[in-house]
Amino acid sequence: MDLRDLQRHWDTFGRRDPFWAILTDPARRGNRWSPEEFFETGRAEIAELMSHAARLQVPRERRRALDFGCGAGRLTQALAAHFESTVGVDVAPSMIALADLHNPHGGRCMYAVNDEPHLRRWADASFDLIYTSRVLQHIEPRYSTRYLREFVRLLSPGGYLSFDLPSASGEAAALADQGLPPSAMRAHIVASPSGPLMVTPGAPLRFDVRITNRSAMAWTDADGRVLNVGNHWLDAARDMVQQDDQRVKLPTPLAAGASIDLPLTVTAPANAGTHWLEFDVVLEGVAWFATCGSQAAQVAVHVGAPASTVASGPGGTSRAPEAAHAGPQPVLPSADADIEPLMEMHAVPREEVEGILRETGARLLDVRRVHHCGPLWLAFRYDVTKE
Repeated sequence: MDLRDLQRHWDTFGRRDPFWAILTDPARRGNRWSPEEFFETGRAEIAELMSHAARLQVPRERRRALDFGCGAGRLTQALAAHFESTVGVDVAPSMIALADLHNPHGGRCMYAVNDEPHLRRWADASFDLIYTSRVLQHIEPRYSTRYLREFVRLLSPGGYLSFDLPSASGEAAALADQGLPPSAMRAHIVASPSGPLMVTPGAPLRFDVRITNRSAMAWTDADGRVLNVGNHWLDAARDMVQQDDQRVKLPTPLAAGASIDLPLTVTAPANAGTHWLEFDVVLEGVAWFATCGSQAAQVAVHVGAPASTVASGPGGTSRAPEAAHAGPQPVLPSADADIEPLMEMHAVPREEVEGILRETGARLLDVRRVHHCGPLWLAFRYDVTKE
């Protein structure tokens, strides 16, 4: 997506579930990061960065640092403990507003919205440290490669630039024979009944699940690919309880923009308590769509209610009285309810990245494998300086 669309999607993330959008821990989805825990992860990450910087003997000075793609300021705040001043820049106004709200450092820690494919507001050699984490992977290479050149321009002599970027998609390679790229793994899923529901342990629950192909490519069974609709069970904290319950084959072909309704009967967990029932599409042998940036559907289900307290519902389910539902409540949509925000993933081959660094006069100090992009991506962190 272009930068305007990128801004709209991440601005929506910033208003709906900002901390989870930055650190996508499944257990924290639905605004379950506390600010204390969230910002503590930033302090730990920057402490590790500065320890590595000391081994590399950079930067020469500690006057000014730049956090590119700062989000809510998780890393910008932490950098303020090591530099005279820090600047955080992000494409999403909602993220910058949140960063300002949580800023304990006053004028030593400044934030700015940047929705341009450059960083020209800052002069050459403006920063002794430039750091970006889990950001460039979401930006199309036509922009991310320009930002790399800008980082080198902004770096002071003897400064330290550290950035991470996927080099290749293991998923794309796995899909090569099946002809379905990651960008086609986009679905809009609606389950009915929508909950919250109250059921007895082990009870069958019947749902009607509507699947819409939100990609620009038709889903077919070409080359032997199999698409199924399935479900997972999560606990109240959204930790996985059961990875798979039932799967139903998705009839294909399904054209781009088309929808189909499927019945799916699942089995409630044996353990009482509030659970989340998650529906998703899976390309068998490759990946669940949610791991590729698509949005799964979730329904709150309370297991263990006495039958006398509830009214009968579809497929043996019951709708829980509002007072009885003590579990996590769904996050209300923002004003952009028509936008289903996506996290695109992009790669720039390592050879191309290192070529850009050579062209711009940077010196590569270290290249390290990183794993936060998941097992389907080959990603590296690059440590750079400039004479």
